[in-house]
Amino acid sequence: MSSAVDSDSLGPADRVSPTWTEPLAQKLSRPFGGRLGRHAQVGRQWFWTPLRVILLLAVLVLAAAWLFKAPCQVTYETDSGPQLDWRNSKQYTAMCYTDIIPRYGLGDLAPDTAFPYKTSWLENPGTPQQQVRYMEYPVLTGLFQWVNARAADGWATLASFGWLPSALTSVLYFNISTFWLAAAWLVTIWALVLLCRRRVWDAALAAVSPLVFVHAFTNFDVLATAFGTAGLLAWARRRPVLAGVLIGIGGAAKLYPLFFLGPLLVLAWRAGKLADALRSVLAAAVAWLVINVPILVLYPAGWREFFRLNNERPADPDSLYNVLMHFTGWVGFDGPLRDGATPTVLNSVSIALFLVACLGIGWLALAAPTRPRLAQLCFLVVAAFLRRSC
Repeated sequence: MSSAVDSDSLGPADRVSPTWTEPLAQKLSRPFGGRLGRHAQVGRQWFWTPLRVILLLAVLVLAAAWLFKAPCQVTYETDSGPQLDWRNSKQYTAMCYTDIIPRYGLGDLAPDTAFPYKTSWLENPGTPQQQVRYMEYPVLTGLFQWVNARAADGWATLASFGWLPSALTSVLYFNISTFWLAAAWLVTIWALVLLCRRRVWDAALAAVSPLVFVHAFTNFDVLATAFGTAGLLAWARRRPVLAGVLIGIGGAAKLYPLFFLGPLLVLAWRAGKLADALRSVLAAAVAWLVINVPILVLYPAGWREFFRLNNERPADPDSLYNVLMHFTGWVGFDGPLRDGATPTVLNSVSIALFLVACLGIGWLALAAPTRPRLAQLCFLVVAAFLRRSC
């Protein structure tokens, strides 16, 4: 494990100045007087520390991300009341589509008596494709949505008495959700700044990333990034049990933080600290089970929905696999699939390729002359996992 030091406590000689080492930063600094001077006083600003500056940048990008989704929150009046203005596929033509707004209208969130994984609804009723559906997200993300839906209902009730501004309930749900998602992303940036330590300004690359601007509020992924990054920080601070708990909670929100445990085990083995890594793995398993087992026992069909969908879902329309089929006329590994059929061969091939990639990453971690950093290997594993779904 590597120790972590609060970047604000480092002296000028300990920090790496981007304008000394990065050509792009040097060019961008020219309108402001050029790179940092050799005798410049660094670390004397009591308020605008690197952490606070980077958090401010993250807040500005999150505000822009909310405005980017604003066209999808517009409503129009009808005889039955206000309706969401997604006419003529506006959510796509205005490039503001988000999964969050339509989630409230589904059967597992909208009715007052609904509870995720317990309440089901019919998809495509009255057609040959009719199917019973449940909440399709992992447990923590599903419960997060339910709490926000109930908060939106409460806001709407108070608004009906004139105590709060009124809005369409699905829009209220979106804004309540984005408030907490923004907080989760700020936790991610906070943890990342502390992880970067001597290269603290590298964390600004995440804070101002265009992907955050476009997708911070498209889905619920930043819940997992907050717990996963905080887990890496706890590991760097020599808190293996806490690291495991946070990674396990992140895995209950999205699957991929659990993949951090593989690189953690490999690097701990190489460093002769396998006992710490095993404690982290055990803590992660316990945390994941504490969140998942009650739902699994009470509502097994609903709990399995996330895994069923990921197993039966064909390749995404925007995946490289589908692009290859479209332009070459190839019918794919499984040939033409009927609606609802499981792409068995494709799933087997993608899982096999992911495992091969993980084995290659593990070999690299053990054979590299210089021990890689945990974050480097986590990046490679997550990239391989995402490539599996491309």
